[in-house]
Amino acid sequence: MNLKVVEPPKADYHPDDSRWHLLRDVNGSLHILVACESSLVSYECLIKLNDGELLDYHGLGWLSMQHLANRINYFVDEYKSRRIVGAALASAIAVTR
Repeated sequence: MNLKVVEPPKADYHPDDSRWHLLRDVNGSLHILVACESSLVSYECLIKLNDGELLDYHGLGWLSMQHLANRINYFVDEYKSRRIVGAALASAIAVTR
Protein backbone atom coordinates (compact mmCIF):
# COMPACT_ATOMS: atom_id res chain seq x y z
CA MET A 1 0.00 0.00 0.00
CA ASN A 2 1.37 3.38 -1.03
CA LEU A 3 0.07 6.20 1.21
CA LYS A 4 0.56 9.95 1.06
CA VAL A 5 -0.14 12.59 3.65
CA VAL A 6 -3.14 14.78 2.86
CA GLU A 7 -3.10 18.38 4.03
CA PRO A 8 -6.62 19.81 3.62
CA PRO A 9 -6.84 23.52 2.89
CA LYS A 10 -7.95 25.81 5.67
CA ALA A 11 -11.49 27.12 5.40
CA ASP A 12 -12.00 30.73 4.36
CA TYR A 13 -15.00 30.95 6.69
CA HIS A 14 -14.83 31.00 10.48
CA PRO A 15 -11.14 30.15 10.87
CA ASP A 16 -11.35 31.26 14.52
CA ASP A 17 -13.91 31.74 17.28
CA SER A 18 -14.51 35.45 16.69
CA ARG A 19 -17.61 34.60 14.62
CA TRP A 20 -19.54 32.67 17.28
CA HIS A 21 -20.55 32.92 20.94
CA LEU A 22 -21.63 30.23 23.38
CA LEU A 23 -24.48 31.37 25.65
CA ARG A 24 -26.23 29.85 28.67
CA ASP A 25 -29.87 30.71 29.40
CA VAL A 26 -31.54 31.02 32.81
CA ASN A 27 -32.50 27.33 32.70
CA GLY A 28 -28.88 26.27 32.12
CA SER A 29 -29.37 25.33 28.44
CA LEU A 30 -26.51 26.15 26.07
CA HIS A 31 -27.02 28.02 22.81
CA ILE A 32 -24.63 29.04 20.06
CA LEU A 33 -24.93 32.33 18.18
CA VAL A 34 -23.14 32.22 14.82
CA ALA A 35 -22.43 35.11 12.48
CA CYS A 36 -23.28 33.43 9.18
CA GLU A 37 -22.21 34.52 5.73
CA SER A 38 -23.82 33.71 2.43
CA SER A 39 -23.15 35.03 -1.02
CA LEU A 40 -25.94 37.58 -0.65
CA VAL A 41 -26.27 38.49 3.03
CA SER A 42 -24.78 38.16 6.48
CA TYR A 43 -27.00 37.25 9.42
CA GLU A 44 -26.95 35.83 12.94
CA CYS A 45 -28.15 32.28 13.64
CA LEU A 46 -29.04 31.16 17.17
CA ILE A 47 -29.68 27.51 18.02
CA LYS A 48 -30.04 25.56 21.25
CA LEU A 49 -27.53 22.73 21.53
CA ASN A 50 -29.10 19.28 21.25
CA ASP A 51 -28.01 16.20 23.23
CA GLY A 52 -25.38 15.15 20.68
CA GLU A 53 -23.88 18.64 20.52
CA LEU A 54 -23.82 18.84 24.33
CA LEU A 55 -22.02 15.50 24.48
CA ASP A 56 -19.47 16.76 21.96
CA TYR A 57 -19.04 19.98 23.95
CA HIS A 58 -18.44 18.17 27.22
CA GLY A 59 -15.90 15.87 25.56
CA LEU A 60 -14.19 18.19 23.09
CA GLY A 61 -14.93 21.70 24.39
CA TRP A 62 -13.96 24.61 22.19
CA LEU A 63 -13.14 22.39 19.22
CA SER A 64 -16.68 21.02 19.07
CA MET A 65 -18.19 24.53 19.13
CA GLN A 66 -15.81 25.69 16.40
CA HIS A 67 -16.88 22.72 14.30
CA LEU A 68 -20.58 23.35 15.00
CA ALA A 69 -20.26 27.03 14.07
CA ASN A 70 -18.70 26.07 10.76
CA ARG A 71 -21.44 23.47 10.12
CA ILE A 72 -24.17 26.01 10.87
CA ASN A 73 -22.57 28.52 8.51
CA TYR A 74 -21.94 26.05 5.70
CA PHE A 75 -24.94 23.70 6.01
CA VAL A 76 -27.48 26.33 7.01
CA ASP A 77 -30.48 24.34 5.72
CA GLU A 78 -29.76 21.52 8.20
CA TYR A 79 -30.32 23.96 11.08
CA LYS A 80 -33.24 25.93 9.65
CA SER A 81 -35.87 24.17 11.77
CA ARG A 82 -33.83 24.77 14.95
CA ARG A 83 -33.22 28.48 14.49
CA ILE A 84 -34.39 30.70 17.31
CA VAL A 85 -35.68 34.10 16.20
CA GLY A 86 -37.48 37.11 17.62
CA ALA A 87 -36.78 38.53 21.08
CA ALA A 88 -34.47 35.66 22.06
CA LEU A 89 -32.26 36.26 19.02
CA ALA A 90 -32.23 40.02 19.64
CA SER A 91 -31.27 39.42 23.27
CA ALA A 92 -28.44 37.05 22.26
CA ILE A 93 -27.09 39.60 19.78
CA ALA A 94 -27.29 42.40 22.34
CA VAL A 95 -25.47 40.48 25.06
CA THR A 96 -22.59 39.63 22.69
CA ARG A 97 -21.99 43.21 21.53
